[in-house]
Amino acid sequence: MTAFLALLRRDLLVARRNAGPLLVATLTQPILVILVFGNLLPRMNLVASDFGTVMLPGLMAITMMMAGVQGVLMPLVQDLSGSREVDERLLAPIGVHGVALERIVAGALHAGVAGLVALPAMMVLMHEVGMDVKPDWAVLLPLAAVCGLLSAAFGLTLGTNVQPRFSGLLFAVVLGPMMLFGCAYYPWSALATLGRARYLFLLNPLTFMSEAMRLAVTPGATHMALPLLFGGLAVFLALFAFVGARSFERRTIL
Repeated sequence: MTAFLALLRRDLLVARRNAGPLLVATLTQPILVILVFGNLLPRMNLVASDFGTVMLPGLMAITMMMAGVQGVLMPLVQDLSGSREVDERLLAPIGVHGVALERIVAGALHAGVAGLVALPAMMVLMHEVGMDVKPDWAVLLPLAAVCGLLSAAFGLTLGTNVQPRFSGLLFAVVLGPMMLFGCAYYPWSALATLGRARYLFLLNPLTFMSEAMRLAVTPGATHMALPLLFGGLAVFLALFAFVGARSFERRTIL
């Protein structure tokens, strides 16, 4: 545990030194989206006045997903493609899976902070008419932690299964479609109009993250049934943590 905490403390120190650029890179897009679709367009009566309320939790989920993936993927790509700093971590008195878990926890902290910082910023920028955002912090904080772990574990899975030279394509080929089909801009309940096709959206982990934030940030709105929501979060977290740890071991033990 001492070695685990030492590695985590080092990563948090590095993240703190780069906090400004990291937050700007992570928060710029969701804040601009909420400014346009949650403020300007409702004022012009071009979208429904409550569209921002539906979209804000989804943008929080996107923010955490991007932050968690970037927080794990980018350092890992640098390690595996040249610097091999990960070799020094493997010399610590901790197992390989322990090093992988520490990467996930560090990425989860980055993701959780990004999501919680984005929330008040987007609330300030939203048009007040039709706004029904009332965060339940007792629910939001634990769900933000789980979603942060899920996004970081997903980042570890991507980073250890994709060649470093293709890492730039991930955001266009993988993360871009995930954001469009992850119930970020519409609730899961509205997909009932698609019939059975809506169950395809359950293959996207962002769907469960978006619905989790919808439950915590807009408790008055409809959301996914709790057994399905918590079950989906647990399954994807366990899956990505297991696959990511195994792939991390395979890529780092030469």
